[in-house]
Amino acid sequence: MGKDSSAAFDACLGEYRKAAAEFCDAAERFKPDTFAAERPSDDPDTVSPLSICRHVVGAAHGYARYLRKAQGMAPGTFVDRVKAQGDVQPALDAEIRFTEESCAPMRPLEGLGVLKIEFKVSWGPVYNPEILLEHAICHLLRHRRQLERW
Repeated sequence: MGKDSSAAFDACLGEYRKAAAEFCDAAERFKPDTFAAERPSDDPDTVSPLSICRHVVGAAHGYARYLRKAQGMAPGTFVDRVKAQGDVQPALDAEIRFTEESCAPMRPLEGLGVLKIEFKVSWGPVYNPEILLEHAICHLLRHRRQLERW
């Protein structure tokens, strides 16, 4: 991140919104009867397009919680709002807004100040806000691709 983190956050959050829109486009291409249809998988988060969407929305909330916790902010409560295909876009949009709100206090920090904010994620490594946002973007891209290849 540069001297003023606002531009870097704008870039990451803009790409996050773009990846979310592309993910939602992929989710909306399913016929309603196939969206919830399950197929065998060792991972319960990938048995259906619906389960993938629920996983993605939940993960988006989790990423924002990491950012909030690292800053001493209240983590918020996750409510699974994805019950049907039409729920994906509004639920993911709400989580992106939650992420934007979570980043707001860090925006005026100089780049090194943001990079000093570190936290361990549940899958093992130590991240900073920039790495976490990049991970969040790639998570959407990976699952968008998974939906497109369904």
